[in-house]
Amino acid sequence: MIDIDIENERIVKEYIDGDTIFDLVKNGESVEIFLPQVREMAQLAKAAGLNIDYFPTNFVIQDGLLWYIDYECNSYTEEWSFENWGVKYWSRTPAFEEYLRNH
Repeated sequence: MIDIDIENERIVKEYIDGDTIFDLVKNGESVEIFLPQVREMAQLAKAAGLNIDYFPTNFVIQDGLLWYIDYECNSYTEEWSFENWGVKYWSRTPAFEEYLRNH
């Protein structure tokens, strides 16, 4: 994040060039190598009392590193944790396939 304008609800972010986790999953590629990185992010978020939006369009890979490009966060609940919600979209699960059909 470069800057934030709360009054006008604007965020200025740096562009991170790379494929999203969503792109990789959609193309049938494994994202297993990135699971330790997202799980570390989830652990840090939980320790801060937060959940981030773990949907795979919100994560870009650049030079082997996973970048969270969305600034949404909410108070932590188990229901919306990575392991209980987000992980369902990090492979070709029924939840991922349903999302593809509906969007």
